[in-house]
Amino acid sequence: MRFVVSTGMRRPAIRGWLLGSAGVAVAVATRLVSGQDQPLAPDSPVPAAPAVATAATASGPAVNPSLDRLRSDVEWLASPKREGRGPGTGGIDRAAIWVAGQLAATGLETRVAEDEPFQRFPITLDATLGAAERNRVEIVGPPGPDGVPRVKTLTLGTDFTPLAAGGSGTFDLPLVFAGYGITAPAEKYDDYGATEPAAPAADAGAATPAAGADPGAAAPEPHAAAAGFAKGAAAIVLRQEPQKDNPHSVFDGNQASRYAALTRKLANASEHEVGALVFCNDASATDDALMRFNRAGNGADGRTIPVLQVKREVVDEILTAVRGTGLAAAEKAIDEQFASQSGPLTGWRIRGEVEVQRRETEARNILAVLEGRGGEGIDARETVVVGAHYDHLGFGGSESAAPGVEAIHHGADDNASGTAMLLEVARLLSAEGPFPRRILFVAFSGEERGLLGSAHYTANPLVPLDDTVAMVNLDMVGRMDGDKLIIHGTGTGSSLDALIDRLVAAHAFDVTKDPGGFGPSDHASFYAKKVPVLHIFSGTHTDYHRPSDTADKINYEGMVRIARLVTEAVRDLATAPQRPAYVEVASRTFARGGGDRPYFGSIPDFGRTAKGYAISGVAKDSPAAKGGLQGGDLIVRIGDSAVAALEDFDSALRKHKGGDTVTVVVLREGAEVSLPVTLGDPR
Repeated sequence: MRFVVSTGMRRPAIRGWLLGSAGVAVAVATRLVSGQDQPLAPDSPVPAAPAVATAATASGPAVNPSLDRLRSDVEWLASPKREGRGPGTGGIDRAAIWVAGQLAATGLETRVAEDEPFQRFPITLDATLGAAERNRVEIVGPPGPDGVPRVKTLTLGTDFTPLAAGGSGTFDLPLVFAGYGITAPAEKYDDYGATEPAAPAADAGAATPAAGADPGAAAPEPHAAAAGFAKGAAAIVLRQEPQKDNPHSVFDGNQASRYAALTRKLANASEHEVGALVFCNDASATDDALMRFNRAGNGADGRTIPVLQVKREVVDEILTAVRGTGLAAAEKAIDEQFASQSGPLTGWRIRGEVEVQRRETEARNILAVLEGRGGEGIDARETVVVGAHYDHLGFGGSESAAPGVEAIHHGADDNASGTAMLLEVARLLSAEGPFPRRILFVAFSGEERGLLGSAHYTANPLVPLDDTVAMVNLDMVGRMDGDKLIIHGTGTGSSLDALIDRLVAAHAFDVTKDPGGFGPSDHASFYAKKVPVLHIFSGTHTDYHRPSDTADKINYEGMVRIARLVTEAVRDLATAPQRPAYVEVASRTFARGGGDRPYFGSIPDFGRTAKGYAISGVAKDSPAAKGGLQGGDLIVRIGDSAVAALEDFDSALRKHKGGDTVTVVVLREGAEVSLPVTLGDPR
């Protein structure tokens, strides 16, 4: 049968199509690179279907070429010529075509997604600054003696710069000063006017004066800004944090705390529903340089408010005009009094236009099917999914564990190993099958950007999710130490734990089992849709997300052993009289930035783009589940905090503690629903 991925519905096959020879495989490669696809690089031939030798031959004893195939595939995928398989690179395009050709060469049906192997979806790569005439800013002050408002035109690249973290469009907004843009209830400090000031930290009065401050200037009185003063306004926010030169500061002493992060300041501003965010260097930036365009993020989270940086002298002039004292005096007062100096800048506005151009690329999941033959009590439409992501980090970026290093991140273990094993399991099962149930092999893209490929698949499934028996995920399976192996999801299906125990005993592994089905890999997208899952993992290491994750460090003998176990597990799932029944497991959920924040228990839906925090489900017995949240909800507010993105959700939670009951507002089927949620202790 052939399938239409865009609707998730099946339609009858027009004709059968099996590939079993080198000539046909090469023809497939030629067809794949036609039209939108690029020709294969000279080093990228599509080989004939590899022989799977399982019996003795006239020339000698039985031969198993799995080790050589796995080594060859990992080396090809992790080669520098693949450019780290980063989204938007020629390397990942070549890898997609190559993987599709390898799957076709095994004899699998690959014309399954609109008559091709590829399920296509967009990914935001980065952002660039638009034309100069579309990036203009004016500061408008109160009328002068002549009754005409004062207008100061800022120069792009000299006085101001837009930042990629924000959106595009025109604006004309009142200005407010929001100090360092921090809301820290535990530290009793809030630049947005909702927290009573605390006593100054020890030795606060001895803090180093702000650069440029007048030592003789009287410190201004604390500004008791009313909560909500920044809503709809352009908030001027200083970089860094108060008392940064005071070793006794509650903000981690001399070290930058999490509140200093630009992304945290942006999330906090979003929670307070500002109309724009205007960063300004604090006094420690003696050269008052403008930031790089992407310094606060590449805008992939889709924020729409303008985000800018302006020079200190611009802000100083405004503060002096409004308050009689300038920016340095405000910083000095914050340091000495540990109290906000925030408030409206009455009579002053900022207006102009910003153009941030997003650059997108087309990512591709790769799909291949081994059709089922049915059997006694087994419907051939029932399907086992075997998956592995083939993308990696390219030349580094925000997810690299070597920040600031621009170099090829080869991704041999993460996840050339899983992709190579996917191909090997496909070869072995294709040579042996068909089986009563269908087996669907999927190489996912976009995993490193937030499980985007698997989220897109589960939202647009090739096979209805009700017919999906289980999903087996292969991610980082190339660095097995001794006999040690980690298998997640053993409690997510009624028969999975017993299946793994039997296979582990037969193959003499030392396995750590985790019954839960959520985690930072593609299986989580399926478990959130109530599909039983198994996630095979050989463990992390110091080369994780670094350029040093290279093919020479892979344990290929270990990969052969794991591949045998996976092959048997998939075979069992495809032939067992009873499919595993989904089991909801109370387990720690996957969410970025946890650890020290209250436990909530939601499952992100990375495949859904909307203003808010979309969830695909909630963990069993979690605060979210007890509060009535459910998959498909879009969280738009937590307590007093608006939520426009996942980062806002994380920031809003950190303003509360375990045991607090907060009102969570969600959009459900177009209507707002308010739910009381009692937060749990951090996990």
